Amino acid sequence: MDRYAEVLLMRALILTPDRDSRGRRDYSGAFAPEARAFAQLHHLPSTSVQSIDCTRTAPERRKHVLESLSRLGAAGPIDLLACFCHGYQTGLQVGFDNSSVRDLARALVHHGCSPRLRVALYACSSGGSRGEAGDGGLADRLRDALCTAGCVDCVVDAHATVGHTTRNPYVRRFEGRGSPVGGMGGQWIVAPRSPLWQQWRAALASTDLRLRFPLLELHEVHRELLGPSPATISIGVT
Repeated sequence: MDRYAEVLLMRALILTPDRDSRGRRDYSGAFAPEARAFAQLHHLPSTSVQSIDCTRTAPERRKHVLESLSRLGAAGPIDLLACFCHGYQTGLQVGFDNSSVRDLARALVHHGCSPRLRVALYACSSGGSRGEAGDGGLADRLRDALCTAGCVDCVVDAHATVGHTTRNPYVRRFEGRGSPVGGMGGQWIVAPRSPLWQQWRAALASTDLRLRFPLLELHEVHRELLGPSPATISIGVT
């Protein structure tokens, strides 16, 4: 099956907050339009986008997400979870943090995630931590929890720093790689200051690669950035 056919069959849940933060246009100016663009690009129904009431308590927000996963999973395997929201090294605006991320992982597996589930955290700092390469942060712990729950080939992409929800180039990938326990941190999709860094930043700012890279392998991202006539260069990814 080709990549386009796979995308047409993809089942996804896309999460956003339901309103702007006080004095900001974070939801209306970034999270909501980028989430809708993501759904449209990947031929997903508008119902794939679920807005979480960010005035509710964290347990209530988590309950909403878990109920949405239950409804989606009842109709078939879940291929993708994407979050367009505020993030922190240890948590997400939609309600989950390091202490509850196992509940999210278990729900994804219980409701039938695909063997190579993709998680795209378009959320500031969720791929960062005080540990090396994001080890111990929210994205790292989600990858580990998914592996422990049985989704050993999962892939979690997350922003390591504060920045725009889709244009922030500091993105780490945390892969299960078949491990039943997870791993230690992640790797840069494109390493800062590496030969492809400027192309990566430009592509995220001006093309739909910002919405496609979570479904691409690292070598596919790198080859696309090189263009049709690749030069012989060393690509840093660690």
